[in-house]
Amino acid sequence: MGREIEQLASADPALEIAARASSTGFFDPPQKLAGQTVLIDFSNPDLCAQSLEFSRLHGLPMVIGTTGLDDCLQRQVDASAVHVPICQAANFSVGVNLLLKLVADVAGALTASDFDVEISEIHHRRKVDAPSGTALALGRAVADARGRRHEDLAAFDRHATKSARPEGQIGYQAVRGGDVAGEHTVYFLGSGERLELAHRATDRVIFAKGALRAARWLVGRPPGLYSMADVLGVGRV
Repeated sequence: MGREIEQLASADPALEIAARASSTGFFDPPQKLAGQTVLIDFSNPDLCAQSLEFSRLHGLPMVIGTTGLDDCLQRQVDASAVHVPICQAANFSVGVNLLLKLVADVAGALTASDFDVEISEIHHRRKVDAPSGTALALGRAVADARGRRHEDLAAFDRHATKSARPEGQIGYQAVRGGDVAGEHTVYFLGSGERLELAHRATDRVIFAKGALRAARWLVGRPPGLYSMADVLGVGRV
């Protein structure tokens, strides 16, 4: 993702890469990082924590695309958003964020007693976390729309389960292999009918485009925790 974002930014005359970062820190002096500078983080939880600290120290807006954050790190994100504007999303694709809205609308209209929900996702062999952050976001959209806690409904492994599927459960399947950019399907499974809502990414550049769109949108915003729904103006799920 870093390479994709850098290529797009380098090709846009309105954008400039002010600094780059790695596990050892930022390569350019902090005095360069001012004005309309936005920090974009697509890394891993440990590096994301460093980026959060740097963002607060220098008062930089931040785009967070890193997934797999634990509760402690998410609390750090929430705390940082009191001081700087942050746009955090499990997926920066325009299509996926519209899918989140559609899934919430459908989940609210179809009762858990009549329609079961299963979420399937496929990613390339190098992806570490499973299920994907996007799959979990889709599941949370379902749970929220039905007025339930996602933690009470999520099922990640049925291997040891010797019972029928409970009402309201949200099941997950994760597939890893090849170079798949990302595919997500939400199944609403009823008696005699099935509704499928899906998004398939064929090029990771869509995520980079979305991240840069979010970065532009953040400039001048007051501190707060924003989502791609805010950036797109489609309303929060």
